[in-house]
Amino acid sequence: MLNQLNDRCVRSKTSDDGCCQMTNAISSLSSLFHLQLHLPKYSDNSITDRTMKSMCTMLRSLITLSHLDLSFSENKDITDSGVIDVSHGLSQLTHLISFQMDLERCEGVSDVGVSHVMAAIQTLQYLSRLHISLQNCKKVTDVGGEKIGDFVRARISLNYVEVNVK
Repeated sequence: MLNQLNDRCVRSKTSDDGCCQMTNAISSLSSLFHLQLHLPKYSDNSITDRTMKSMCTMLRSLITLSHLDLSFSENKDITDSGVIDVSHGLSQLTHLISFQMDLERCEGVSDVGVSHVMAAIQTLQYLSRLHISLQNCKKVTDVGGEKIGDFVRARISLNYVEVNVK
């Protein structure tokens, strides 16, 4: 039984279609408890909100997940809409202990997307580890930072927090 998956799309296969197919395949791993999925932009290939929507479906099927590490760095075609889709999947992960999300240089992400992610993980009672990277997300302002700060202040159960901005 596979219960941990570390996956990184390789340069030649990082495309929106390939990533959607991969997330659909991962959806069938219902007993997965650790997922590390890094989908950075390579050369001319970039994932879009379409991949993020398929990620929502994937997350909804992985109800035993306790550790989640998602990286979408430098994918400029990801917008708040895609991040909101992922947040809908996050709210279903009731056993999540550790959450890491890298949106570095995702220029279409703003305070709206950050707010939805923070609201989604607010309901996760076992979450004790949080790492969010928003470096060079030019549309994320102090408002997004305040949403993260509000979440951290309200969660005394957190024992590790790392936030990277600007």
